[in-house]
Order: sequence, then structure tokens, then C-alpha cells
Amino acid sequence: MVIKDAFSADEWQVVRAAPFLVGMYMVGVTPSGPIEIFREMLTAEKAVALEGARSDGLPLIKEIAADLRADVLGRDLGSIGGGDDSPALLLAELAQALHFVGIRAPAMHSAFRAWLYRLAEKLAGIEPEPGAHRHSRLVSDPEAAALAALAETLGVPR
Repeated sequence: MVIKDAFSADEWQVVRAAPFLVGMYMVGVTPSGPIEIFREMLTAEKAVALEGARSDGLPLIKEIAADLRADVLGRDLGSIGGGDDSPALLLAELAQALHFVGIRAPAMHSAFRAWLYRLAEKLAGIEPEPGAHRHSRLVSDPEAAALAALAETLGVPR
């Protein structure tokens, strides 16, 4: 059985948007221009694609990556700078995605939450580069606060 088949079409639409909701949430932390927003969303897309390509990748992310490759990720995430992309709304939508995963794919719930937090760290620029022995930079106070709020929503330790 394909994992996404456990979800209704509407539920899957919310779940597969989760990595991009994390991206939008992290973009909203600091003032960003269109280029920075584009860069962050590409980073989220690349993270999904990389996890999807790993032989030991999280199956839930592999299916999101398959949708991405098939170009069926058509969920309207709001227009940049024009939609209601408030941090509270993004966290609420993310919580809804986590709820669906907890119900429909409970074996992957914890790993999915942890992966999303690692994505946020990558977007904040604190994930070490491959081969590096230290983080690439310190986070700003707003980024630290955002990561704390995200960790609370995701239910992951910081």
C-alpha cells in the first residue's frame, strides 16, 4: 500500500505541503526580499528531493518527493507577500498536517516531525555543511524564537 493512500485527498494535500509550510514560516522570521524567499523555498524543495532520493529516506517524504517530481504539488500556499501567511496560521496548518500523519501513518509521525525540524535548522543556516565540524552560523534572536516555537509545534526537543 502506498502511504499516501492512507490519507484522503484533502488530508494528503495538507501533509505534502508541510515542508513548504516550514519554509514559509522560516522566511517570515526576518524581513526577506523576493530573492531570499525564492532561495528558501528552493532549499525546502531540494531537501525534499534529497530525502526522497535516499535509499533509507523517510517513506512519507519519498512520496512527497514523488509528487514533486510528478509536478502534482499544486496546493496554493498563498501568494508571497499577499496571502495570509502569518506565522500563527502557518503553524496551525503544520499542526493539522502532523495530526493527519499521527492518525494515518503513526509509525512515521515522530520521524516526520524530526525531519521537519532539521529542515527548519537548515533554512536557518545552522545545519552543518557536509564534512563540517561546526554550524555554519549563529542564529538571530528572531530565528531562535521561531525555532523554539516550531519545536514546540512539532513536539521535538531542542
